[in-house]
Amino acid sequence: MDDKMKFEVEIADASGHSTVQMSQNELTEKVNATQGSWVFVNDQLVSAADIAEMNLEAGSRIRLMPGLVGGQDAPTFVVEIADNTGHAEAVMTQAELVETANATQGSWVFVNDQLVNTGDIAEMNLEAGSRIRLMPGLVGGQDAPTFIVEIADNTGHAEAVMTQNELAEKVNATQGSWVFVNDQLVSAVDIAEMDLEAGSRIRLMPGLVGGLAC
Repeated sequence: MDDKMKFEVEIADASGHSTVQMSQNELTEKVNATQGSWVFVNDQLVSAADIAEMNLEAGSRIRLMPGLVGGQDAPTFVVEIADNTGHAEAVMTQAELVETANATQGSWVFVNDQLVNTGDIAEMNLEAGSRIRLMPGLVGGQDAPTFIVEIADNTGHAEAVMTQNELAEKVNATQGSWVFVNDQLVSAVDIAEMDLEAGSRIRLMPGLVGGLAC
């Protein structure tokens, strides 16, 4: 580790955002100093334990969110997280969830199996025991091919750019999701292994589009 090299680190905490210069060693110490810290390197969620051994390149975009952004007394929620390392669970305040969802382009949040716009998380009335699942963007990595995916949910229709891994994660994130590739219904379990061609028309309908009362 070259402790002389400094990196710009964006830090989000209860007071707002700031940018500081840190060596890799200083970043490692900072991450380990606060329970529940989150680190994103080039839009990839990175384990605190891996920071010290990473080969950080000059110009890497590093974002740090120390734990308990929402304050010591804020209610906390168990959040299931899917990223390129697999799945994990973390305890977050609502403010931490907002910060984490906004930290990477293309993040997806499901609350009780409903896809929720990241811009709406901060104002939601999250109930204790809510099932929350977070999928930070670029699960498939920076170099993975991407596809335009049309999405229908209870808020209407939207488009998103996803890797094949991201699409597979999204499909498996909600019970009863439907996927159409070039107007053909495709099984959720087959998405990850398909040979998707550039320009394929992909439509995703997460489960419970019509609401729980349907």
